[in-house]
Amino acid sequence: MELGAAIRAVRWPASWQDWLRWVLGAAVVGLIYYAYWVQVVEAAEGVYAISCYQWLTGHWHNVSNYSHGPLIPLIAIGIVWMKGRGLLRARLEPMLSGAWVLFAAMLIYYFGVKAMQPRLVVFSFVILLYGLVLTLAGREVMRYLFFPITFLLLMIPLNFLDEHIGFPLQLLMAKVSAGFLNWLGIETVRVGTSIRSAVFDFDVANPCSGIRSLMALTTVTAAFAYVTQTKQWKRWVLFLSAIPLAVLGNMARVVGIALIGQVYGQGPAMRAHDYSGFIVFGVALIAMVGIGFLLNFPYRRILESWLRPLPAPVPASETGMAGNSPS
Repeated sequence: MELGAAIRAVRWPASWQDWLRWVLGAAVVGLIYYAYWVQVVEAAEGVYAISCYQWLTGHWHNVSNYSHGPLIPLIAIGIVWMKGRGLLRARLEPMLSGAWVLFAAMLIYYFGVKAMQPRLVVFSFVILLYGLVLTLAGREVMRYLFFPITFLLLMIPLNFLDEHIGFPLQLLMAKVSAGFLNWLGIETVRVGTSIRSAVFDFDVANPCSGIRSLMALTTVTAAFAYVTQTKQWKRWVLFLSAIPLAVLGNMARVVGIALIGQVYGQGPAMRAHDYSGFIVFGVALIAMVGIGFLLNFPYRRILESWLRPLPAPVPASETGMAGNSPS
């Protein structure tokens, strides 16, 4: 049976078997709601106790690196909507082996709750979705839903990466920006994460390192690559380009602030810093679209048209004979 036909066949339960299915379905939905919206996954005695949903939305609202988090489920739903026609034609072939995936999700959830590791609990939710799709719908439906479900992994806050990636990015940003400014003829010296000249002196702080924009750009490039590219290797190239794109965008921001400082002084440069965040995403998104265009550019077709030999010219005598032929 196709998924679309199965959806249209849904009706009010008429027999006790139908009622049993509805009750079991409602019980599963209720358990999932309790597990992720009610069950405490992080607590401090006498201070707070929060569920998985509260922990996740709290990070989205309070940690600026993940302020784009609420958009991720919406983008995933949008991708499912785009695949709707093919998804509705997909055959329903429930797989009993999907129960093993459900078991793995429950195991991860158990250890996440017991160890009070909310990230594991959120991860178990994604695995649970895999298991439910395989168990209830089968492999063909999973083929359509695999990317949207996997995309949800990007909503998990990974704040611990700031310590391992943030500072190296700060040093890289300061080094690359100072080198570019010297290439432009503006004499600068890099001292750690500081960039100094005779006119200005400012530090490439953690927000300017690129770690914040990197988290958002991985989300944007993943969705853009899936929608615009048809080959898997091209999607991976575009997705991994989020790292150099974050460096490029933040370098444009740092260099722009430095140029303002060189012309107008330290004060105007610092005031411009507060309103320069749009430069990062403007430059990065333009470069992302450019990479996508280059990946889809028909190089082979154009090369073949250039190498194709020109048609042989028609002899003048044959042309004349054709012109004199009777009508």
